[in-house]
Amino acid sequence: MRIKDILLLQEFQYAKIISGKNLLDTEVNGATIVNTLEGFASVERGNFILTTGFPSFTDEAFKQLIRSLAEKGVSGLGIKIGSNIPSISSDIQSFAGHYKLVIIELDSNIPWADLMIPIVNYVNYEQKLELEKIKNIYEAFQTFLLAKSDIQQLPSLMEKLLAKKTTIYLHAIDKSYSSFVVPPVFENVLSNIVQTMKTQNLTKESFQELPIPVYVKPIYENRHLEGCIIIWECQMLGASWHNVAISQATAILLTELQKIKSILSLSQQNRSSFLLDVFRGKFNSIEEIVRVSKEVNWNLADHPYQLLLIQLTFPDNQKQDAFIVTSQLIFLLEKYTLTKICFDSNDYLVLLLDTTSEITADFICKKIDFLLAKYQLQAAYFGGVGRVYALPSIVKSYNEALISLHFAKTKKNLLAKVIHFEHLNFERILFSNHPIKEASFLQQEYLLPLKEFDQKKAAELYHTLKVFLFNNADFNKTAEQLFVHKNTVRYRLSLIKEISKLNPEKLQDQILFYIGFLLEEIQLPAYQ
Repeated sequence: MRIKDILLLQEFQYAKIISGKNLLDTEVNGATIVNTLEGFASVERGNFILTTGFPSFTDEAFKQLIRSLAEKGVSGLGIKIGSNIPSISSDIQSFAGHYKLVIIELDSNIPWADLMIPIVNYVNYEQKLELEKIKNIYEAFQTFLLAKSDIQQLPSLMEKLLAKKTTIYLHAIDKSYSSFVVPPVFENVLSNIVQTMKTQNLTKESFQELPIPVYVKPIYENRHLEGCIIIWECQMLGASWHNVAISQATAILLTELQKIKSILSLSQQNRSSFLLDVFRGKFNSIEEIVRVSKEVNWNLADHPYQLLLIQLTFPDNQKQDAFIVTSQLIFLLEKYTLTKICFDSNDYLVLLLDTTSEITADFICKKIDFLLAKYQLQAAYFGGVGRVYALPSIVKSYNEALISLHFAKTKKNLLAKVIHFEHLNFERILFSNHPIKEASFLQQEYLLPLKEFDQKKAAELYHTLKVFLFNNADFNKTAEQLFVHKNTVRYRLSLIKEISKLNPEKLQDQILFYIGFLLEEIQLPAYQ
């Protein structure tokens, strides 16, 4: 929602723009009523503030407030002229313009609730639509992958999702695929884009002078340009669901490029096939799994295991030696850690960790660092670690490790290059191949314990949390709706934090709770 959208609401038809007429495209993520000096200290970025000011509201105090709100990144300020603020001087208007803060004079005859509720409803509606679009995009890509669709069909999927003609270019094989028959004028622009990618360091201005507006998303792996996604007749994709579609397509393209380089030996193929059979539940008993594991020289036992996934990346000048370097690293890891290692269909290293031994995922990663340095193996890596499961259910650990690895790859140039699944929250949904299923797991982990606590203690934590979230984390409104004191709300939220291990006052955790409530409202089946 933008400020210009607020002005289109019926309740704001008589509102006057005092400052910031050129800033009406500013995004609004909520509304807050503040009429005390202390209240202004707790406003959040993106909020539209509604106020009558407070006693002794001098011009100097007004300027200090404007400066503070601008620093906090609020979207704008709606003021009712009255006893606290009898007028807004030209000096104040100029000062607000300097700090790029929109100020709107509101109709003093309209109650606060009638002004605030339409904004909140509008924002909530947009957020709901955004979540629905993101869900649909994840499901579309999931269907694309499950159907094992050809990479040439990816542009058509992107055009369907974005309603824009799309082309993908793969630098490694120097080929492009489009969702439409490319006319000559588009072909010339495509040639210019490809030539620019091959010969220049890309910047934001690299494609601004083309005769057709285009959005070009370069695809990098380990700082190496692998190709790009081109969205035609469009220079910017601003919505978060646009970015989700682009990131999903990028992941598929990188996976496809990796498939070009096959580095599996016969021994590794047999082990990989065996582990895949375990994942698919093809064995009738744990005894059969143990017996077949001996045929691939793994000698597994009937106790819990944990999976570690590793993706190795190589510098450009050594990519042709990837098979040799990877084989050498596997040999050294197996020799020094006695770990079971194979490849999955993504060419990720799969390390099966015996939880009864002293070999942990962190130990393996330290050993990888040591071996890469000692033997001067020029490779970097990212990793994901699943949780511990019994051998017949080890596919769960694999899926968790895969999600963790996907997230780890987004943390490039940061210290956390190996991510444990147990440390993830909302990222579990974002990077899952089955986002709805993963969201259901989160729902069971975070909301179910609250329900059980309520039943056992005759408490109201679940309802309190729901009211708190749907009142935009406003303590006063929550307390008013629940007919309790504000401190009671704070106490209940502290219990919720203790039980769920999530902080209801933290935006990231609020999203997790909100998704859980949303899943319950649409009554999706619980997954196991």
